[in-house]
Amino acid sequence: MTLQSLFGANESYTHENWEYRDVYVGFSRLYYILDGEGYYEENGKATRFKKGYLYLTPVKRKFSLYDNPKDQLLHTYSHIFTTPAVNRFTEIEVKPGTLLADAVALYRKYIHADDATLSPVIQLLLSCMEQAPTGRTVAEKTKLYLDALTDFSLDMATLSHAIGYSREHITRSFLATYHITPKHYFEQGRMNAALRRLMDGKKVFEVAEEMRFSSPYAFSKAFKRHFGLSPKEYLATLTRWSQK
Repeated sequence: MTLQSLFGANESYTHENWEYRDVYVGFSRLYYILDGEGYYEENGKATRFKKGYLYLTPVKRKFSLYDNPKDQLLHTYSHIFTTPAVNRFTEIEVKPGTLLADAVALYRKYIHADDATLSPVIQLLLSCMEQAPTGRTVAEKTKLYLDALTDFSLDMATLSHAIGYSREHITRSFLATYHITPKHYFEQGRMNAALRRLMDGKKVFEVAEEMRFSSPYAFSKAFKRHFGLSPKEYLATLTRWSQK
């Protein structure tokens, strides 16, 4: 993960009435928690920020942030743009005596420095975060990555970079755990999402565009390969069953 730019870096308590509901932004928030009570919420599930942990928030995903006004969150934070963009909520414990802990110490030391000084420190911190053990297997991390894809576009090279293993190793691990390849799992999710949109009344050409197919014909062909019927035939079958 490469840092592109940053803004809003500081170490402080959150401001009065710190609350952001259903925010949808193009940058990530990098937090190191020092004290207080604060929460990240997505899809109705709230996660409390833990003291001594690092957090990265995803981009272009609806989420909420808030704290307890009687116990304001004390944190070191930066708003950052990265490549690739952060696509899921990340939580990592900072254990004493590790390279990650050293990077956090530098982060706090230079948090009030100018961007030219702070940027390399944040890049070091991001690199350490990528290498830090999360307790998850390669297959589990891959599944989390695939589940977080909201643009219905899968690039295996980008996946490999994000997970930190070769495409071949990722595929073998995923297949051994879930008995399906990552590409097939992604396509299943994409087809199920397409079906939900069709059932909501969207046209085939609209769904084809949303699902990133080259044409409505390519989408219909993929849909029939997955479900055994064309979109029109499938919806007609559902209508007949609902009338019985």
